[in-house]
Amino acid sequence: MKCIRSPAARHPRLRIAALVLVAALGSAIAAARPDLPPLPTIPALPLPPRMLAPQIGARAAVLLDVNSGQTLLAQNADAAVNPSGLVKLMTAFVLGQAEQQGLLHAGSTVRVPVSAWRVAGSRMFIQPGLPVTVAQLEDGLLIDGGNDAAIAIAKDVAGTTGGFVDLMNHDAAALDLRRTHFVNPDGLPQAGQVSTAMDLARLSSALVRDYPAVLGVAGRATYTYDHIRQFNYNPLAGQRDVDGLGVGLTDHNLWDLDICAHRSGRTLIAVVIGAPSRAAAGSDASALLTYGWNGWRQENIGKPGQAVALLKNLDWSPDVLSVVTPYTVNVVVPAQRGAHALTRFVALPGIRAPIKAGQTVGSLDILWHKQVLRSVPVVAASAVQPADWFVRMLHRVEADI
Repeated sequence: MKCIRSPAARHPRLRIAALVLVAALGSAIAAARPDLPPLPTIPALPLPPRMLAPQIGARAAVLLDVNSGQTLLAQNADAAVNPSGLVKLMTAFVLGQAEQQGLLHAGSTVRVPVSAWRVAGSRMFIQPGLPVTVAQLEDGLLIDGGNDAAIAIAKDVAGTTGGFVDLMNHDAAALDLRRTHFVNPDGLPQAGQVSTAMDLARLSSALVRDYPAVLGVAGRATYTYDHIRQFNYNPLAGQRDVDGLGVGLTDHNLWDLDICAHRSGRTLIAVVIGAPSRAAAGSDASALLTYGWNGWRQENIGKPGQAVALLKNLDWSPDVLSVVTPYTVNVVVPAQRGAHALTRFVALPGIRAPIKAGQTVGSLDILWHKQVLRSVPVVAASAVQPADWFVRMLHRVEADI
């Protein structure tokens, strides 16, 4: 193939002259261009403001995000209050335990005691000699807050109401409800029965987490027993996303309301204590839910087994340990565009081999603008043993290379 050479390639002097000309033109253009001032630095835009928390007219209120365990709003959350009919949430919790342990079954027939038939207040109208099942009692307990259902459940599970109350207080201690004490299973006024909005929110979270079947009952607007149709006193019952949970009326005609709602993979618990009316309690609870859905968003921090850190110690075998999350970790943050949570691994001080797989070796702090929103334990992905002298020497040699 014939190669065609350019005139500049055939005459080196022409090529040198062309390069000199290009350099000269470049210098002339640069000299003719005026010095421009530097571009101004564009300041970072501030984050949009958070959604304002609602003004709650009730005496106390709590909004809890169940997936993360975060409290999104608290108003007089630890003040001692009369839990009234919300006591039945613990009655339902103990009933769920009994069913889970096989002590009774949904279709089992329950003998109705005279004390249940004669109890005051809200009732589902059970009576001695009339058949009723555990499932029907659960309907009466959670839909219209039947005091007679609570007494019948208590005596069927524990033999006596006193024995059942002991179980309620045992579970309250196990759930770390430190400001709660029960004296009856129905919530009727009685000295010594006390709780807080925060404890009731935590109880509700445990109830829907451990016994989610209650959500298929407590959120229903009506039910029928013995040809009597009764309605749910929950003013939000039957609304989209709402699954219950309970209603109470104190001896001072103040209303307590406990709402569980689900949306887009999130679960919220809204507790309102001491509202002046049933409608006001519903309005406060609706405002809390709107704030939780629109003012906060969920971020998924890690799946089970996701690595969050590596620990290196030359005295270990192996000398590198992967640290992972033991379960799905979620957090909710203010719904602000362009802002995300940060994470920080904090190792346990003085941790030494041997380390078992799954052993807690530190915590993962989840931060929002340097504030810790949540701290979760993280574990060793595999086992680590103390290294012998020869392996330690090899590790040090490798580290020096």
